[in-house]
Amino acid sequence: MAVQTPIYTALKTYMKSNRVHLHMPGHSGGRHLIPPELEAVAGIDCTEIPGLDDLHQPTGIIAQAQELLARACGAQASFFLLNGATSGIHTLIMSCQEKERIILPRNAHRSFYGGMVLAGVEPVYLPCQTEPELGIALAVETQEIEKQLRLHPDAQAVFVTSPSYYGTCCDLSSIVGMLNRRGKLLMVDEAHGSHFPFHPSYPESALEEGAAAAVNGLHKTWPVLTQAACLHWGRLREGDRQPDSVERYHRWWEAYHLLTTTSPAYPLMASIDWARGFMEAQGYLYLERALQLSREYKPKLDCLKGIRCYRDELTGFPGVKAVDPLKVLIGVQGLSLTGYEVGKILREDYNIEVELMDQNLILAMFSPWHEQEEWDQFYRAMEKIAGSYPAIHKPSLPVYEMPAWQMIMTPRQAFYAPKRKVSLDACRGHIAGEMIAAYPPGIPCLMPGEEISDEIWDYLYYLQKSGARIQGPEEADLQHIYIIE
Repeated sequence: MAVQTPIYTALKTYMKSNRVHLHMPGHSGGRHLIPPELEAVAGIDCTEIPGLDDLHQPTGIIAQAQELLARACGAQASFFLLNGATSGIHTLIMSCQEKERIILPRNAHRSFYGGMVLAGVEPVYLPCQTEPELGIALAVETQEIEKQLRLHPDAQAVFVTSPSYYGTCCDLSSIVGMLNRRGKLLMVDEAHGSHFPFHPSYPESALEEGAAAAVNGLHKTWPVLTQAACLHWGRLREGDRQPDSVERYHRWWEAYHLLTTTSPAYPLMASIDWARGFMEAQGYLYLERALQLSREYKPKLDCLKGIRCYRDELTGFPGVKAVDPLKVLIGVQGLSLTGYEVGKILREDYNIEVELMDQNLILAMFSPWHEQEEWDQFYRAMEKIAGSYPAIHKPSLPVYEMPAWQMIMTPRQAFYAPKRKVSLDACRGHIAGEMIAAYPPGIPCLMPGEEISDEIWDYLYYLQKSGARIQGPEEADLQHIYIIE
């Protein structure tokens, strides 16, 4: 069966027509004042003319492409997201009513804060189990969600992140089963798991495990342009007791169109369309190769002195059901270097850029398209670093876990509250007026409306001195932050 790519095919046909473009965009198909490097992209950068459909009222090629995406990913319906997974998270939260309680992990991505401000919901935060050696959160447990539902029975929706930034997956089928018995919905930030449906040896997708909705950041693992993402509406299964599904779906639909640009980028949509066809036709083969390379190189990395490469043993951690083999999480406590220093050496001496660096770890993010040469290049570099920087008389570095929090105001209340700027030294005991998150991964350690306790102040000071890259505050060096008056 031939692979169907309706948007990509239609745009190629339109490019060949050599038609005079008396419509937007202003570059007229790349013929005027476009650098050579951008000409190919500009050639398929079009607008909603006859034959190219309309994202906000799709009946032609866009409708076909979204239906094909839903079929490939096991969804009842799928929608293109052209502002990354962030707009999908906002859409899901805006399907909740104002002042409604929602349950979500405290280590959720910063995009959840924006959604809560827009929707005016009240968050009930789930504590997350942390890996003791690295101090990172890996998963949430079904029992913890159940506990919060007993305390807050009026909460209508539960949000979880699976897989985590580090590749660990929650036991979603267990969570869904528990929620179905209570008539509640599960919505999943699956930004890092869009490749899961295309190989049975990878973790099950959120939709396969019964989630009501899932958001995929396609650009994280598919061969698509950055910012390409999608929102999936799950299939209701026999026996599900999810309430008001039709009404909530309509609110999703309204929120999606409220948040989605009316000038959709056709290159982004074409890249999603082409990549979906590619994943259906050849995704299994590339994922199989990547799986075998992961199984070959992770044990070799783990054998290097001073390095620990985490593998499937993470499934023994509470709440973790599976691990994405393409995420290579490496602890460097056995070296005389921090993770920041290892990342710098990889960049400057070996021309390798990793996804994440922390005080005690680095995270290398391989895709299905990386070949053995690149896996081997990374291994050889780590081998040389491990041999050159043994931990001789290295002081023990503290493992900073995310501190406990105390929400004083809801995100929306905090967003609109009057604020003033104070020095970091003077903010202790006040209510935060801005978000602070180490990036990557972009998980806030402090949210607007939360108390700046002694423990949180210590953590902020640690971030300031560690060299971490900070997102959220107006002053990224944390010399000053905003507090609520």
